[in-house]
Amino acid sequence: MSTPGSGRSSGSNHLEIKRQVFHLALLSLWAVPIVYAPTWLTLTLMVLVVLINTLVVFKVKPLLKVFAFLIDHLERERNLDRPGIQSLYANIGVLTAYIVFGKIALYGVLVLAVGDSLSTLVGKTFGRSPIFFNTSKSWEGTVAFFLGTYTVLSLLIEFRDALLISSICSLIEAVRIKIDDNLLLPLAGSFLAYLIW
Repeated sequence: MSTPGSGRSSGSNHLEIKRQVFHLALLSLWAVPIVYAPTWLTLTLMVLVVLINTLVVFKVKPLLKVFAFLIDHLERERNLDRPGIQSLYANIGVLTAYIVFGKIALYGVLVLAVGDSLSTLVGKTFGRSPIFFNTSKSWEGTVAFFLGTYTVLSLLIEFRDALLISSICSLIEAVRIKIDDNLLLPLAGSFLAYLIW
């Protein structure tokens, strides 16, 4: 069933593909201020984004109209009562990771942007083998999370460190946890990178 005038359609992975490409691109943009901007500017941007995102979740009318196109074309049907809630979790996770770990938060952001996006894209498209401890996830998606994260992190840190972070974060994403992985993954990736240093 499709919602008229929207990109939402059940029985198709088209919506998830659009969502995850957007997720990957937008979250990756946090790398720029984390690496290059002064701390005060990065924090200001992050707090502003979290504030705007919160207002969208609570459906404050002027902002809801501004983001209507994105909500209509990218939001999952189950989240329409709280549009942008998963984005809010991600932005709070990134902000918290940056407050606690500083520039090391870059690694947590990359784990979330690359790993989470690839696991969903591959899992929804090619996933045929459910994980025995969480049948809502697939081995294909988990392997994609690991390989994507490992590849990107290997460009920035030593291979064994990238292996450790990618392995643990892949497991965190695969298990059934009450905390939304958009909130948890940037914190976990940043914490592991912090431990390595």
